[in-house]
Amino acid sequence: MQGVRRKKAYEEVAEAIRRQVFTGRLEQDQQLPPERELAENYGVSRVVVREAIRTLELAGILRVQKGAGGGTFVCHDLDKPLVTSMQNMLAGGDITLNDLFEMRLLLEPPAAALAAQRGDAAGLVRLAEVLDLAHKSRDDSQALRDHNLEFHRRLVALAGNPLLSLLCETVLGILVDSLRGKLSRQTSLTVHEYHYKIFEAVRAGRAEEARRLTVDDLETLRELYRHMGVEVSQGQAGRKAG
Repeated sequence: MQGVRRKKAYEEVAEAIRRQVFTGRLEQDQQLPPERELAENYGVSRVVVREAIRTLELAGILRVQKGAGGGTFVCHDLDKPLVTSMQNMLAGGDITLNDLFEMRLLLEPPAAALAAQRGDAAGLVRLAEVLDLAHKSRDDSQALRDHNLEFHRRLVALAGNPLLSLLCETVLGILVDSLRGKLSRQTSLTVHEYHYKIFEAVRAGRAEEARRLTVDDLETLRELYRHMGVEVSQGQAGRKAG
């Protein structure tokens, strides 16, 4: 029977730092000691410490800041590996904008149904607040778009599942970055009207209606993009062959 692989020195240091972060000994935005001090503390070389930090930076647990006031800081960008993988897949043609829209359809309508079943008073207030902000921003295309996006984030958060929120935020963020500059004020106004209906369904606890309206919202948005010449149609267009 093959033995268990022994961890490399940098992996052991990375694991030790990771434990300190997740047990609260190292807090959000706290700066780590310099490489030299960390190397002495763990009895390893600075090269090992540097590799451990790099590993945790890629994992979204640490943030390395250059220049004046720089250093290594604790962060909680735990979606970073997933975001990077999806960005690479999109850039390489392994996934398309349509795939991202389909993921939103797979994730957000069920989240809306859960929100109608589980949503608490505080969450509903936050959802109403961003809906009101969007209404007041009808003449400001960028602000309206930002508030519409925040509505979706808060809607998913009402479902009460942090993993669902993480997945939705990842897909939404990459899709928004890919379509930056391609959204019109009229498009934002159209989907904003759906948000009122979704909110009323969620507030009333009508789960199936909330799910259906969210599907309609996203499908309408995809159709509006299509009319603007953005390739988000169903099918395999744009995907690499082979």
